[in-house]
Amino acid sequence: MEPITLNEIVKWTDGYCVSKNDSIVFDNISTDSRACVHGCLFIALKGKNFDGHDFVSDAVKSGAKAVVVEKKLPVDTAQIIVPDTLKALGDIAKHYRRKFWCPVIGITGSDGKTTTKEMCAQFLSSRFNVCKNQGNFNNEIGLPLSIMTMTKSTEVGIFELGMNGYGQLDYLGQVLQPDIVIVTSIGYAHLGFFKNRKDLARTKAEVLQHTRPDGHAFINGDTNFFDVFNEKLLFRPVYAGLNPSNDFQGIIAEYQGDQFTFKIKQWQHINFKIKSWNGAIAYPSLFSILIADYFGVPRNLLPKLIYDFVLISGRGQVKDVADLKIFDESYNANPGSMSFALQYFAKQKAKRKIAVIGCMAELGKWSKFYHKKIAALVRKLNFDAVFTIGDDAEIISLSSSTINRHFENIEDMAEYVCNFVRPGDAILVKGSRVNKLEIVVQKLVGKQ
Repeated sequence: MEPITLNEIVKWTDGYCVSKNDSIVFDNISTDSRACVHGCLFIALKGKNFDGHDFVSDAVKSGAKAVVVEKKLPVDTAQIIVPDTLKALGDIAKHYRRKFWCPVIGITGSDGKTTTKEMCAQFLSSRFNVCKNQGNFNNEIGLPLSIMTMTKSTEVGIFELGMNGYGQLDYLGQVLQPDIVIVTSIGYAHLGFFKNRKDLARTKAEVLQHTRPDGHAFINGDTNFFDVFNEKLLFRPVYAGLNPSNDFQGIIAEYQGDQFTFKIKQWQHINFKIKSWNGAIAYPSLFSILIADYFGVPRNLLPKLIYDFVLISGRGQVKDVADLKIFDESYNANPGSMSFALQYFAKQKAKRKIAVIGCMAELGKWSKFYHKKIAALVRKLNFDAVFTIGDDAEIISLSSSTINRHFENIEDMAEYVCNFVRPGDAILVKGSRVNKLEIVVQKLVGKQ
């Protein structure tokens, strides 16, 4: 983070300052009193289960030079008083971002945001100094804090933007003001908060109206919401996907179980080997290749860059333990990503194929409908055993004609699965975060 003055914070937040020293300069911002360092600015956020104002004195003891609060507190340090500290955090990040002229990429979508962000960052880091958000720090708190890690040496910013309701991407778009937007997909994640997928698409498209006039948008054209995206842009986006109608078409040419050959229709003489069992990574790969080419990364370097990419934990990693193959998709799930994972897992070679499936959360009134669709797919794929946990996931196990069982408790499930598996088995573990399926993976890994 580059230094920011107290006067800049006051101006950016339109706050009222209580201070005896106007020359204070900050080189760090924190919303966690436990992470405060000497000289930082502490912002007292309020949440459902906490109030940062209760920890202001702790932040000051840790070295905070000033605090942003919603009311004057009895602490001996500079205070900037604002109506809403969360909005103040966004205002600070929005103005801080304006200090930099480097190109900034915003990535959103129902599936593959984090993988696309990490892959784009790896490709561009071969030539540029890249700043990105860590993990999935992509909401109204995480994104502003991530923006604040940009420095004068940053040459490209790559930031993931998440949402689960109306207006959130409109707000995050205002804060980030991206030069380039990538929309990885319009799927089913958080569908329960919207009327239908088109309504969800309109909400995703809100970020596009904050793209700079001379900017660019790269959008998944396989999701067919062209009218929604085009009405938000002053320029024509580039559509990318696996269907022939796209401007930039990827082709899965040869699937080999643990990797596949990937081609770009417009590039006749380049083959990419992607180390993944799940063909769904074709979309993050396609967008990352497109971005790297746009920024001038030599095309002859791209095959090695994509082959060297390491999948993120919980998002497709394969763990070989005690003659078991564990396909770890435990981080999250929605109907689109679940369908992809199940179909590609069915292509694997193993003595037995076992599907450990958690419910797909935040589908609202659509939940039973999409769990029934997944149940029909599971029945068709005919796995050797199907184990489920979570609301509506029982629909999947009950419909299976093979060995099946539904669990109410994740610890019981983990213990049962560990006792059930035997050498030569392949186990897919996939579900939404609420299921905590990483516990099953950890237990299986601990068998060695």
